[in-house]
Formats: sequence, C-alpha cells, structure tokens
Amino acid sequence: MIAKNKVLNEIARATRAREEILDLLFKPNVSRRAANGDIAGLLSALNYKRDQRVRADAARALGVAVSYRAVPALIEALNDEYDYVRVAAAEALGQIADRDVISPLIDALNDDNDGVRKVAVVALGKVKGRQAAPPLIEALSDDEWVVRTAAAEALGELRDTRSVPSLIDALQDPVYDVRKTAATSLGGFRDERAIEPLKKLLSDIAERYYTHRSNGSRIGSEKTRESGSKLRRIA
Repeated sequence: MIAKNKVLNEIARATRAREEILDLLFKPNVSRRAANGDIAGLLSALNYKRDQRVRADAARALGVAVSYRAVPALIEALNDEYDYVRVAAAEALGQIADRDVISPLIDALNDDNDGVRKVAVVALGKVKGRQAAPPLIEALSDDEWVVRTAAAEALGELRDTRSVPSLIDALQDPVYDVRKTAATSLGGFRDERAIEPLKKLLSDIAERYYTHRSNGSRIGSEKTRESGSKLRRIA
C-alpha cells in the first residue's frame, strides 16, 4: 500500500511539473500581444482554457483596443465559469459600446455575481440604448447596493424619462450612495416631477444635520453639508 501511494505521489508531482513546463512554453503573453495590436492573438488568449487570468487580461485588452471584431467572443465570455472573466468581458463590451452588445449585457444583469451585474449596468449606461432602460430601472431594486448605485448613475446617463418615477423612489433607498446618485441623476433630467421630492430630500438632510449639531455630534456633518450643497444646485 505504501509503495502504491509513493508511486501515485510521484505521478502527481510529474503531472504538476509537466503543467508548469507547458505554461512556461505556451502561456499567451497578453501584454505583448496588446502592445503589438495583435487582435488575433488576444482572441486566441481569450480562449486559453488553462488560466482564467489570461482570459480576463485578454478581455480587458480587447476592450482597450475597442475591437469590434472581438464582440462575439466577448459576448461568449460573459458565460465563462469564472466571474473574474465575466466581469472583464462585460467591462470590455461597455468600452466597445456597440449596439449589438445591449441584449447580452441585459442578460448579464441576471448573473449570480453582483460584480458582474454592476459592471453590466455600467456598460449599458455607456452604450445608451433605449431598450436598456427597463432592465436598468429594475436594477434599482437589486439586492446589492453597489448595483443599485450603478443603475441610478446609468439611468442618469441614459436620460430616458421613463426612469424618473423609479429614480424618485430611489431617493428613499436606505443606502446613502444610492440616494445621492439618484438625486444627481434626477437633476440632469430637469423634470418637474422631481422638484418636490428633491426639495423634501434636501429638507430631510438639513433636519438631520441640525439634529446632529444640537446633540453635539459632528459625525457625518461634512458629508451632509456636501450633499445639501449638491442638492440645492440640482433643485
């Protein structure tokens, strides 16, 4: 039994050594391919099955290169088993900002990973397709506040008036960053429906600030003053 285990351990060590040698010999050099503008080489690296980091780096490089040729492969990478790669693919598609990527990015809003959902939201804001408005509005109700914040910002960039009621609702979000981003986005619309809710938010901020002052607390006062100043400019 001991001899058998020793043989198995030796086989395992030999296999690991073989894998390391193969990586040294054949692992794609993404940085070099990106520097040379080698799109074909980057596409090949995007399909390198042995290392998810190579695939993610290749996806980012294709996004920086704004390679429309890479769109189909990057869309496929949205289904990679590693969320690290899916995030990079969604980010790259947002940089390329081709209208063909809208539908796959909308699908990515259902990803189990909140990082993927957030980056997909940001990407949709960059592409600015009207069909992205309904799913972005829905993303304002995401369980993760980082996704809700990104959705509020993306809807501000999209400037689709259908989102105004939902952004007004987001002014009541329990997370400060979501409320602040929703207020900023509403300010860009200059929509009369947002005036009173923004005034109320400003009043609530001022009330909380003076309550803190009266209690002798300065916790959050700087942030509150900054928010109030921004909201006054919006309203």
